[in-house]
Amino acid sequence: MAGLTAALSAIATMLLVNGCTEAPRALVNRPAVPMRDGVKLALDVIRPAAVPGPLPTVLIQTRYWRSFALKGGDPPGAIPTMPREDLVTPLLRAGYAVVVADVRGTGASEGTWGTPWSPDEVADMGTLVDWIARQPWSNGRVGATGVSYEGTTALLAAACGHPALKAVLAREIEWDLLDELLAPGGVRNVSFPLAWSVSVRALDRGQYPPLFPAWAGWFVRGVHPLDDDPGGQRLARLQADRQVADVDALVREIRHPEDPFGAGGPPVSRVGPSAYMRQLARSRVAIALWGGWWDGATADGVLRASRHIPLVEGVIGPWNHQGDRSVSPWPDDRDGTVDLAEVVRFFDRHLGGDAPVGKPRRRWFAPGSGRWKEGSAWPVTVGQTWFLAPGGRLSDRPPGRAGRQDLVVDFEARSAADNRWMAGMLRPVDYGDRRHARGQVVWQAPPAEQPLEIFGSPRLEARVDVEGPEAAVHVYLEVVQRDGVVRYLTEGVQRTRGGRVSIPMRAIACDLRPGQALRVSVSGADLGTFERVPATGSVRLLIGDGPRRSDRLILPVASLSGWG
Repeated sequence: MAGLTAALSAIATMLLVNGCTEAPRALVNRPAVPMRDGVKLALDVIRPAAVPGPLPTVLIQTRYWRSFALKGGDPPGAIPTMPREDLVTPLLRAGYAVVVADVRGTGASEGTWGTPWSPDEVADMGTLVDWIARQPWSNGRVGATGVSYEGTTALLAAACGHPALKAVLAREIEWDLLDELLAPGGVRNVSFPLAWSVSVRALDRGQYPPLFPAWAGWFVRGVHPLDDDPGGQRLARLQADRQVADVDALVREIRHPEDPFGAGGPPVSRVGPSAYMRQLARSRVAIALWGGWWDGATADGVLRASRHIPLVEGVIGPWNHQGDRSVSPWPDDRDGTVDLAEVVRFFDRHLGGDAPVGKPRRRWFAPGSGRWKEGSAWPVTVGQTWFLAPGGRLSDRPPGRAGRQDLVVDFEARSAADNRWMAGMLRPVDYGDRRHARGQVVWQAPPAEQPLEIFGSPRLEARVDVEGPEAAVHVYLEVVQRDGVVRYLTEGVQRTRGGRVSIPMRAIACDLRPGQALRVSVSGADLGTFERVPATGSVRLLIGDGPRRSDRLILPVASLSGWG
């Protein structure tokens, strides 16, 4: 839902890329385009100066300022500097026009932004595609792309059903906003919504957001005003009068699908891509989704969407939210960044004509082996069961007696300050060695004798007795290397009042090697990332001691080559 590429990258792009002789010269104009209700949206229309057209066009819709107005002004013919990666340059070089729009109520656009991807915002997408298709510089073929919020706007544009929209490549998005961001397992994410809310409120008021490095504010005046408002006076009045939403306050009480997104707002289940599943399933647009194994729950978003809509391409990598570096726990997994040339080639394949789309493509990175794998479908997996056994052991056979462990919840325990849930705020993902993490109980398997390939969502099923009103059970799946270093793989969380719990973890792929061992650790708190459950008081958890086969870890494995 969020994420802004670092201002450092944006400024460097302006100074180093736009200023070099290899960058294409651009024709840029900034019109206001009226929507069906009269609200005018601010656009940057960017075309390669050397290619007169008509051109295929790629649309990007953002709520993070469509381009920066620089204090020194833009060099003539320069590509505008944007908060995201410099995707515009390779698109222009390949012969595309690019249109970047501030969604309603943000940037230099009129209207009100009350919730993400409101019905009015989604309706605007069809109007923008129609406007682009009718321009003399357009050949009538439109694509849409973006990362995070802009990725979701790209995907939702396909729900509008406009025949001119031919291809969508959406990166790092949530399919199910509740489970994949706001309250996984019914436990509220307190870190990301607050940080994101502070930043977008500043942006919508025309202020430099705290998310960006302070020094970059020396160069950035704000969002670009329109061509008919060169001094920005109208923009300043618009921002001063704007109703700015406090997103953190709107989502504070959300725990379940029917909880409203703010007082009087829609149910959270009606916000985001999953709410448009039927329209997307009927769409004839070529849709690709890319996600990251440790970028929030964006890998879950790709896999879930794959079950409901006909994707021509699904890709899951080990990259961070920006896609500019690998965040795999294995330092040797280096081949894990987004290649912008692949983004351009996607549009070359799907905006060039009416040729058949061809077979679906699935591509994923397998951490541990450092390999990219590919097929026409995701791997077929079977569940491999490991039982919670006495002595903190994971056993491949049902134990003769219970493997119960006693945990007094330490509410000061935290997973990591830089974790998957803050990746969208330009933070790294670095769990380090969790061997000495506070407030946890652990079960560990014997070292592997043969390789094991994991793909999908592991699950912990166990009896949990709660001494207290309720609890949050945080589960971490880890790998213990031969040298004893503990590598984080994935996690899950579930709110419970006790009894049998089934806790799905975030989707993961991993090729485990002989000599490595699986480990499951359970905690009752994650300070700074998730809410405290209960809000006050102490809690004791008794984990395990269900029927003989019921306390177990179920692994989705694509290879049953075996563990000893």
